[in-house]
Amino acid sequence: MSSLFQEIFGRARQEKRLLGVRTSQSEPGRFSVGYVVSFSDEVVMLRIINRDGMPTAIQSFNMLEVFQVDFDDQYIRHVEFKADNLDKVYAGLKSPPFLEQEYVTVPLLLERAHQLGQLVNVYTHLGMDYYGYIRRLTQEQVLMECYTEYGAPDGLVVFRVEDVRNFIWSNEDTRVLELRLKPRGATGA
Repeated sequence: MSSLFQEIFGRARQEKRLLGVRTSQSEPGRFSVGYVVSFSDEVVMLRIINRDGMPTAIQSFNMLEVFQVDFDDQYIRHVEFKADNLDKVYAGLKSPPFLEQEYVTVPLLLERAHQLGQLVNVYTHLGMDYYGYIRRLTQEQVLMECYTEYGAPDGLVVFRVEDVRNFIWSNEDTRVLELRLKPRGATGA
């Protein structure tokens, strides 16, 4: 086994960090993410974590088939963040009282998200979707402060209210973003 593979496996194990192992050169985009349980010159054992941060298996990988190891990249840090915050990301989902008390329309959802400072995921008829906060709202247009799925600022976007196709008030992705943004405090535009 390459000493660099050994070094990364040892570091990931010692730091209790996730890494990705690629074993199929015919499908280099496919890889497994997990915590290193143990490793040798012949085999690496991982506690596999799925994209949602949930443990799914203990699996061995033949070192002769490992052609790449990914450590501390953006995607793996994202999965690791979910795994470290499972109780918050998948906590009991409560719908806000207004959903059961008012006649729900897209303009109402946008208005309530704006009033409550709720991070939402908005899909448009144009095929675009945005994660972020509604910062301004008129009868015709929405101004959103957007973020990438990894929590990086992604600018402002203005779109028409009539172009909203679908609206996610809260799911695991929006809750992950809320957790990521909470320490630095998302500010209004």
